[in-house]
Amino acid sequence: MTVRMRLVPWILGSPFRAGAWVVRRSYVAIRGYSVLQLRIHGRLPDRRGPMSFLSALSARDAPGPTLLELIAALDRARRDDRIRLVLVELGAIHAGLARAEELRLALARVRDAGKRVVVHMEEAGLAAYSIALGAGEIALPPGGGLNVTGVSSEVFLLKGLLDQVGVRAWLRGRGKYKTARETFAEDQMTPANREMTDAIVGDLYEQLVAAIALHRRLEPAAVRERLDRGPFLAAEAKELGLVDTVAYFDEIEERLEKEVTPFRPLGLGAYLRLSTHLVPGGRPQAVALVEVTGPIKSGRSIPGRATGSRRFVEDVLALAKDPAVRAVVLRVDSPGGSALASDLMWRALTKVARAKPLVVSMVDVAASGGYFVSGVRGATIFASPATLTGSIGVLAGKFEVSELYAKLGIKKELIGRGKRAGFFSEARPFSEEDLKKLESDLEAHYQHFLSRMAEGRDTSIDEIHAVAQGRVWTGRQALENGLVDAPGGLADAFAKVRSLLGLAPNAPLALVAPAGERPRFPLRLEWRGAESVLPEALAMPLRLAEYFAGERALALLPFDIRFE
Repeated sequence: MTVRMRLVPWILGSPFRAGAWVVRRSYVAIRGYSVLQLRIHGRLPDRRGPMSFLSALSARDAPGPTLLELIAALDRARRDDRIRLVLVELGAIHAGLARAEELRLALARVRDAGKRVVVHMEEAGLAAYSIALGAGEIALPPGGGLNVTGVSSEVFLLKGLLDQVGVRAWLRGRGKYKTARETFAEDQMTPANREMTDAIVGDLYEQLVAAIALHRRLEPAAVRERLDRGPFLAAEAKELGLVDTVAYFDEIEERLEKEVTPFRPLGLGAYLRLSTHLVPGGRPQAVALVEVTGPIKSGRSIPGRATGSRRFVEDVLALAKDPAVRAVVLRVDSPGGSALASDLMWRALTKVARAKPLVVSMVDVAASGGYFVSGVRGATIFASPATLTGSIGVLAGKFEVSELYAKLGIKKELIGRGKRAGFFSEARPFSEEDLKKLESDLEAHYQHFLSRMAEGRDTSIDEIHAVAQGRVWTGRQALENGLVDAPGGLADAFAKVRSLLGLAPNAPLALVAPAGERPRFPLRLEWRGAESVLPEALAMPLRLAEYFAGERALALLPFDIRFE
C-alpha cells in the first residue's frame, strides 16, 4: 500500500480530528498546564511495534514510553511558554548508552532553555544515570543507590565447557580482531582481542567521565576519584556531588508544588495530544523510518528480536518506488548476523539511495552486518560517541558433536556422493582440505565485505582494510577513522533530512512505517527462547549454533553487549 492510498482514511477522519482538536484547545484554554511529568522506564524503543497476544497480556512486558515520543514531548516543552517544569520519574532502564545519550541531550536542551528539569531515581545504573545527567536536579530516595562504578567488559570463554560435553568449535574468522570464535575455541583472550576490548572500555570510560564532569560541574580527575569509590548509597552520592537531593518522590512533589505555581501537571500522552499547536504548520513531508533491530538473518523478521532480509528488501524497494516518500531514515541497532542477508539488504538500500535521500542513524550497536547495511554510498551516517560499530570481518565454520553423540549413545552414519558431501555435517570434523576450502571462502567473503564498504564510503579497499579486520570501534573512534560522518542521534538524522530536502529547520515530517512493520492479524504467539531459562554461558552456544545452521558465513559482532 502506498502512502497516497494510506491518506484516504486520514482524509475521511479529518472532521472527527477537527472536533477533537477543538475540544483539546478548549481544555487547554480553560485549565492550562505548567508541568510535564514523565515516567520513563524500559528499553526505550524508537517507536511502538507489533506486540504478540501474550506480551500484550503480560504485566512484565508493559511497554514504557518510546524514544520518539519522549524526544517530541521534550522538544515541544523546550519551546512551550506554559511549561515551567519537567518532572521525571526514572525507573529501570534496559537500554544502551547511545539511547541514553539521546534522551540526556533532549533533557539538557530543555534545561538550557531555562526550564527546570528534575529527575528522581530509585536505584540507578549506568544508563539511567547517563539520562539523569541532563537534568538540573537529580534526586534519590534515602534508601536508594547509584550503582555507577565505571565501565567494564566480561568475556566468556566456553571451550572448557564444550570440551566437557564433547562439542568442538571448528570456527575460523577473517580479520585480526574478528574474535567471536575465541569464545568457543580458546582458553584465554588473544592479545588482539584484549587490545580491542581495552580500547573500547577505555574510550567509553572517558566519555562517562567527561559527561559527569560537564553536567555535574566537576573536574575530570575528581570524577575518576569519585567513581573509584562507587557504588554509592544515596547520602554518599549527594555528599560527593553526583546527585543533588535525597528525598522521597512525594517529598519532591510537595516541594515543587510550592515552588511552581500553579502546579498543573500533564503526562506524556496528554501533553502530546494537547500541544499540537507547537508543531510547525505546513504540509508534513513523508519520511520513512526503517529499522534494523537485533540479529540479521535470512528469511522473515521476528518482530522485536531479529531482522529478516526477505521482508526488509521487499519493504525497502517499495519505499524506493513510492513517490510520496521523500526520504528514508535507516535506524540500525544490530550486532549483525548473516553475511548474505546483510549483503542483500545493503543492495536494496543502495537502490533507495539512488532514488531519494538516505540517512543512517546508528544506536547502541551497529557492527559487522549492522555496519554492512549502513555503508551505502551517498548516505550520511550518524552515530553516538558510545555506539559500538565497525567490526568489518567475517566468521564461518561449524560445531562438531561426534564426541557428544558417543557419550549419549547416538550413532549417525553418513552416506554421500561427492568429495565434500558431509562438509556441513555436525557429526564429523573438518579435514585439512575442508579447512583450506573454509579459509578460501572466508577470504572471498572478507574481500567482498571490504569492496562493498570501500564503495559505500567512497574510499579504497586498502583504507577500509586498515580500520577493518573485524575491529570494533566506539562511535567516537569510528568518526576519527572515517567510518561514520557525524556524531548524533535521531534528532540529528531528521535535521539532515530536512536539509537535504531543502526544508526549514523546523519543518514538520510525517514518519511512515514500512508495510512489513505494521501489526497484522492473527496475533502470533511468541516463544522467548533458550536465553530466558538458561544461564548466559549455556544459551550463547545455542544462539550461535542457530546462526550457523542456515548460514554460510557470518558478519557478527565478536561479543555480546548488555547495558543494565
